[in-house]
Amino acid sequence: MPRFYNPAAMNAPFNPYTHGIEVQRDERLVFFSGQVGADASGAIKPDFEGQIRQIYANIEIILADADMALSDLAKLTTYLVSRDDLDDMRRLRAEILGDHKPGHTLLLISGLAYPEFRIEVEGFAAKA
Repeated sequence: MPRFYNPAAMNAPFNPYTHGIEVQRDERLVFFSGQVGADASGAIKPDFEGQIRQIYANIEIILADADMALSDLAKLTTYLVSRDDLDDMRRLRAEILGDHKPGHTLLLISGLAYPEFRIEVEGFAAKA
């Protein structure tokens, strides 16, 4: 299990994430490509909440295939195409991940691979 660092000499994280993550040499790492709000049939969820819930369901499926869980997430990068979705993204991520706060980078960008995509999340998990 990764070790998480929020040093007292720094500001507290602005949102539910951790400043630093240590992964031990004997831990397995699973990196996952950017996930979007498409289900197993390829259907893209039409609304933002549906997309983010599908993204985390997809991540959970990938991790389960590697005998891991969302609680093993070490680092995420989120790409958003609209600042208007920022509060919902933070609320839903906190709801889905609960007390688990992996490292996180958030980028506001002009677009993703398909215009229907409003959010994409990539990252990695670690487990002994």
